[in-house]
Amino acid sequence: MTVLEQGITLDVFVTERAEDVDDLLGMYTNFLLEEFDRIGELAFGNAAAGYLLTSFIRCDDHNIGFFSLDPAGYSVELIYLKPEYRGRGIATLVLQHLKQHCPQQLALKTPLSPGGEALADKLELGRADNLPHEEATNEDVLQVIRAGIKATCKHGKSAGNPSKPCKRCYQKTLRRYAVEALNKVVTETRQVLALRAGTSSRR
Repeated sequence: MTVLEQGITLDVFVTERAEDVDDLLGMYTNFLLEEFDRIGELAFGNAAAGYLLTSFIRCDDHNIGFFSLDPAGYSVELIYLKPEYRGRGIATLVLQHLKQHCPQQLALKTPLSPGGEALADKLELGRADNLPHEEATNEDVLQVIRAGIKATCKHGKSAGNPSKPCKRCYQKTLRRYAVEALNKVVTETRQVLALRAGTSSRR
């Protein structure tokens, strides 16, 4: 655990802790839904992955947010705070800490929200754009989501707007997407740990 100031700490996300998985899933789902309300589409960025270091932002021993850090790219993939904790300078405090301990210029992964752009400017952080293979993967995911909604949803058609995905079904799909994405990370991590344990026991 890392103490930033009185009451504000950082604690590593652990896949073996059920409460960690539940908390991260809840906040990641809320991030996706909030961004959908803002941009009308799936917002890219992983809460957890094999290439990321994910930590909770804690206030008085409660998880109030998280960030996922790509140490190889010196970039923050996502940073999220629950709405009731925004506007207190907590995200600034976290990013200042990461910047201070980053061996190169710390960057925020694009695209950024208006708040993210303001933080990047304020703290003089770089921007890390998606690589071509990431762009291609993102587009593939979007096409799968849109096709799935189009094939199963009748709300948009009944509302007389077949050209746009149904908001209700898109939100439902985002919730399912969050569960599947996080479960994949948890399963893969546990498989790696089990393999390591088996290898150690045979030595």
